[in-house]
Amino acid sequence: MSSPLAQPISIPPDLFSLEDQLVSLHEHPEASYGDVLFVMPNINKHMSPRLTIPLPSRVWAHSALLAVTYSKPLSRLGDIYSSVTCEVVHDVDILQKSSPCNLPYLIVVVSPENDLVVRKLVASCYRPVVMRNLWEKMGGKREMLSALDEGILYSCNYVKSHDTVGGDVVNVTLIEAGDTEDLGYTTTSSFSSFTVQDQLFQGDMTLKIEGEKVSFTVHKFLLDLRVPYFSTMFRSAFSEASMNEHTLSSEYFTPLSLAIVVQYIYLDDAELLFSWKWTDFARYINSTKCTTDINPPSQDIFDIFIDALVSAKFLQLESLEWWITNCLIKIAHGFACNAAQCARFLPGIAIMGYQNNIAELYKPCVSWLAKHSNISFLWKRNLLSLPDELKAELVDAVKSRVAVSNVTPLYLRLYNLRKNTETSIFKDDWEQSLVSPLLEYCGDFVSTHFAEPRIVFSVARGIHHKPPSITYHAIEDLFSLVLSKLNKFNATAIWRGVDCYTKLIASAPIVDRLNLAVISWFAENWRDLVVMQSSNTQSFLGSRTEIIRFNEWPEESLQKLSLQIKVPPSDLKGLGAAARSFELRQEKWLEKCRIDEVNRLMRRREFLRVREEDKCQFSSDVPVSLDSYVDHQ
Repeated sequence: MSSPLAQPISIPPDLFSLEDQLVSLHEHPEASYGDVLFVMPNINKHMSPRLTIPLPSRVWAHSALLAVTYSKPLSRLGDIYSSVTCEVVHDVDILQKSSPCNLPYLIVVVSPENDLVVRKLVASCYRPVVMRNLWEKMGGKREMLSALDEGILYSCNYVKSHDTVGGDVVNVTLIEAGDTEDLGYTTTSSFSSFTVQDQLFQGDMTLKIEGEKVSFTVHKFLLDLRVPYFSTMFRSAFSEASMNEHTLSSEYFTPLSLAIVVQYIYLDDAELLFSWKWTDFARYINSTKCTTDINPPSQDIFDIFIDALVSAKFLQLESLEWWITNCLIKIAHGFACNAAQCARFLPGIAIMGYQNNIAELYKPCVSWLAKHSNISFLWKRNLLSLPDELKAELVDAVKSRVAVSNVTPLYLRLYNLRKNTETSIFKDDWEQSLVSPLLEYCGDFVSTHFAEPRIVFSVARGIHHKPPSITYHAIEDLFSLVLSKLNKFNATAIWRGVDCYTKLIASAPIVDRLNLAVISWFAENWRDLVVMQSSNTQSFLGSRTEIIRFNEWPEESLQKLSLQIKVPPSDLKGLGAAARSFELRQEKWLEKCRIDEVNRLMRRREFLRVREEDKCQFSSDVPVSLDSYVDHQ
């Protein structure tokens, strides 16, 4: 039976995916570091008759995405100008020197025949597949990850020439040679040009970690689009808003966690990093259970996930937090596998979810560990690494599943676990935190439901296993625990259960010993039980009202007990002289308790009255009503 959370959780609607965010970027590219402005011709011949909204005359775009989508020179689409030197372009209105983000930009005056081509080109730029192509041309698939070794990324922040194609050089005409330095473009001959390899694919924002040599050069518009931390920083009045380099604290970032963040920004996924370290990682997380033909990742994968989660929280990148959560759920095979590999991973997943307050992660994990049938498979040494709070929650979850139909198999599993850990150096940890509390609870439960048919038959099956069977010894231990809990509240259930066992298995020594012990207890305590059933003691004994009442027993059971303890049935029912004398003594004792309680309340009332009078002598405030105060107490 699988866990209720067998499938990865979906990202909430308020957390946009990469595709949704690219759609919003396409609508307002100029607000997020758009650096190319297409000035469209003033014609409407391509407009549909049904189109009531006029097409925009100026269209912003991002040069990096254009370079991936359109490999030909931009000069084929129209005349190109620089916003730094150009104020009037033919019949176009005066343009600002900088974009809405206060940066220089490129102006492309589109020729009439290229109007529709440019609109389709810009529309096709803002797609996830373009982002993936940009990531590959940056070298992210090869160069940025090639130095991944044992969780440490030593890294390169450059792009080799073979990562670009020959057509990725865009000629920019009508720009003065001396003005290209302001734009950051390189110059070739009398005409200016910029190299996509150097200026576009590499990015324009460098991320570093203090004390580390690793750095990543990424695109600023993507940081603004995808990461709330940088989006807030770029729109602030601080000096970091205009800087092209940002140093992150080593307290929140490691080289590998920063690599995961960068890859997630571009691809909406960071699986490639883990697949680089563990070759079967993708196959493992996409499988439904552990198999021998797929090598699992090592235990240190949780350290990587923890570092990435800390970095994601610092950057307020909630979608990456959800990706990590989903990935951990996949590593646990949706909490539907109890094989040995999952036994290694589940405690680490529960700890990570608990420490980072991810209820969607640790609660279903604890629930799967608490399933009774999984105790034999998943309760291994790694489980002891759980914090005390999680162990207590696990014990409570196991208790909540206990019923008359499964309490005996649960006791047998826990008894086997106790025997298996007897020689372990962690024996005390198992006993104190998990095994002993659960065995005690099972003993309490069985003692109050000892005569239930399901418990009787499951215990009887265990008794049929002759010693030295571990099942037989477990039942023997269960009987000893039940006898230690025998009291006036569960005596009726235990006696009826013993009667059932003697009828089912009459010759078993373990049943004979149980029968003799219960008879001995009744012989010693029958007088107290008779007195309590005759007196109205409910208000003084609390809410537990299941006190033994011999006069409600079946006549056959009462006669059998009478013969065993050699007491007349009339005395057991409270009708004999001996029982009546005990009843009178009990009533006198109860009356004395009532009198003592009344006297105590009267003394308390007098004390409060005297104290109130003393207060009134030294204070002008109106005193609190004595009667109401006493009544409140």
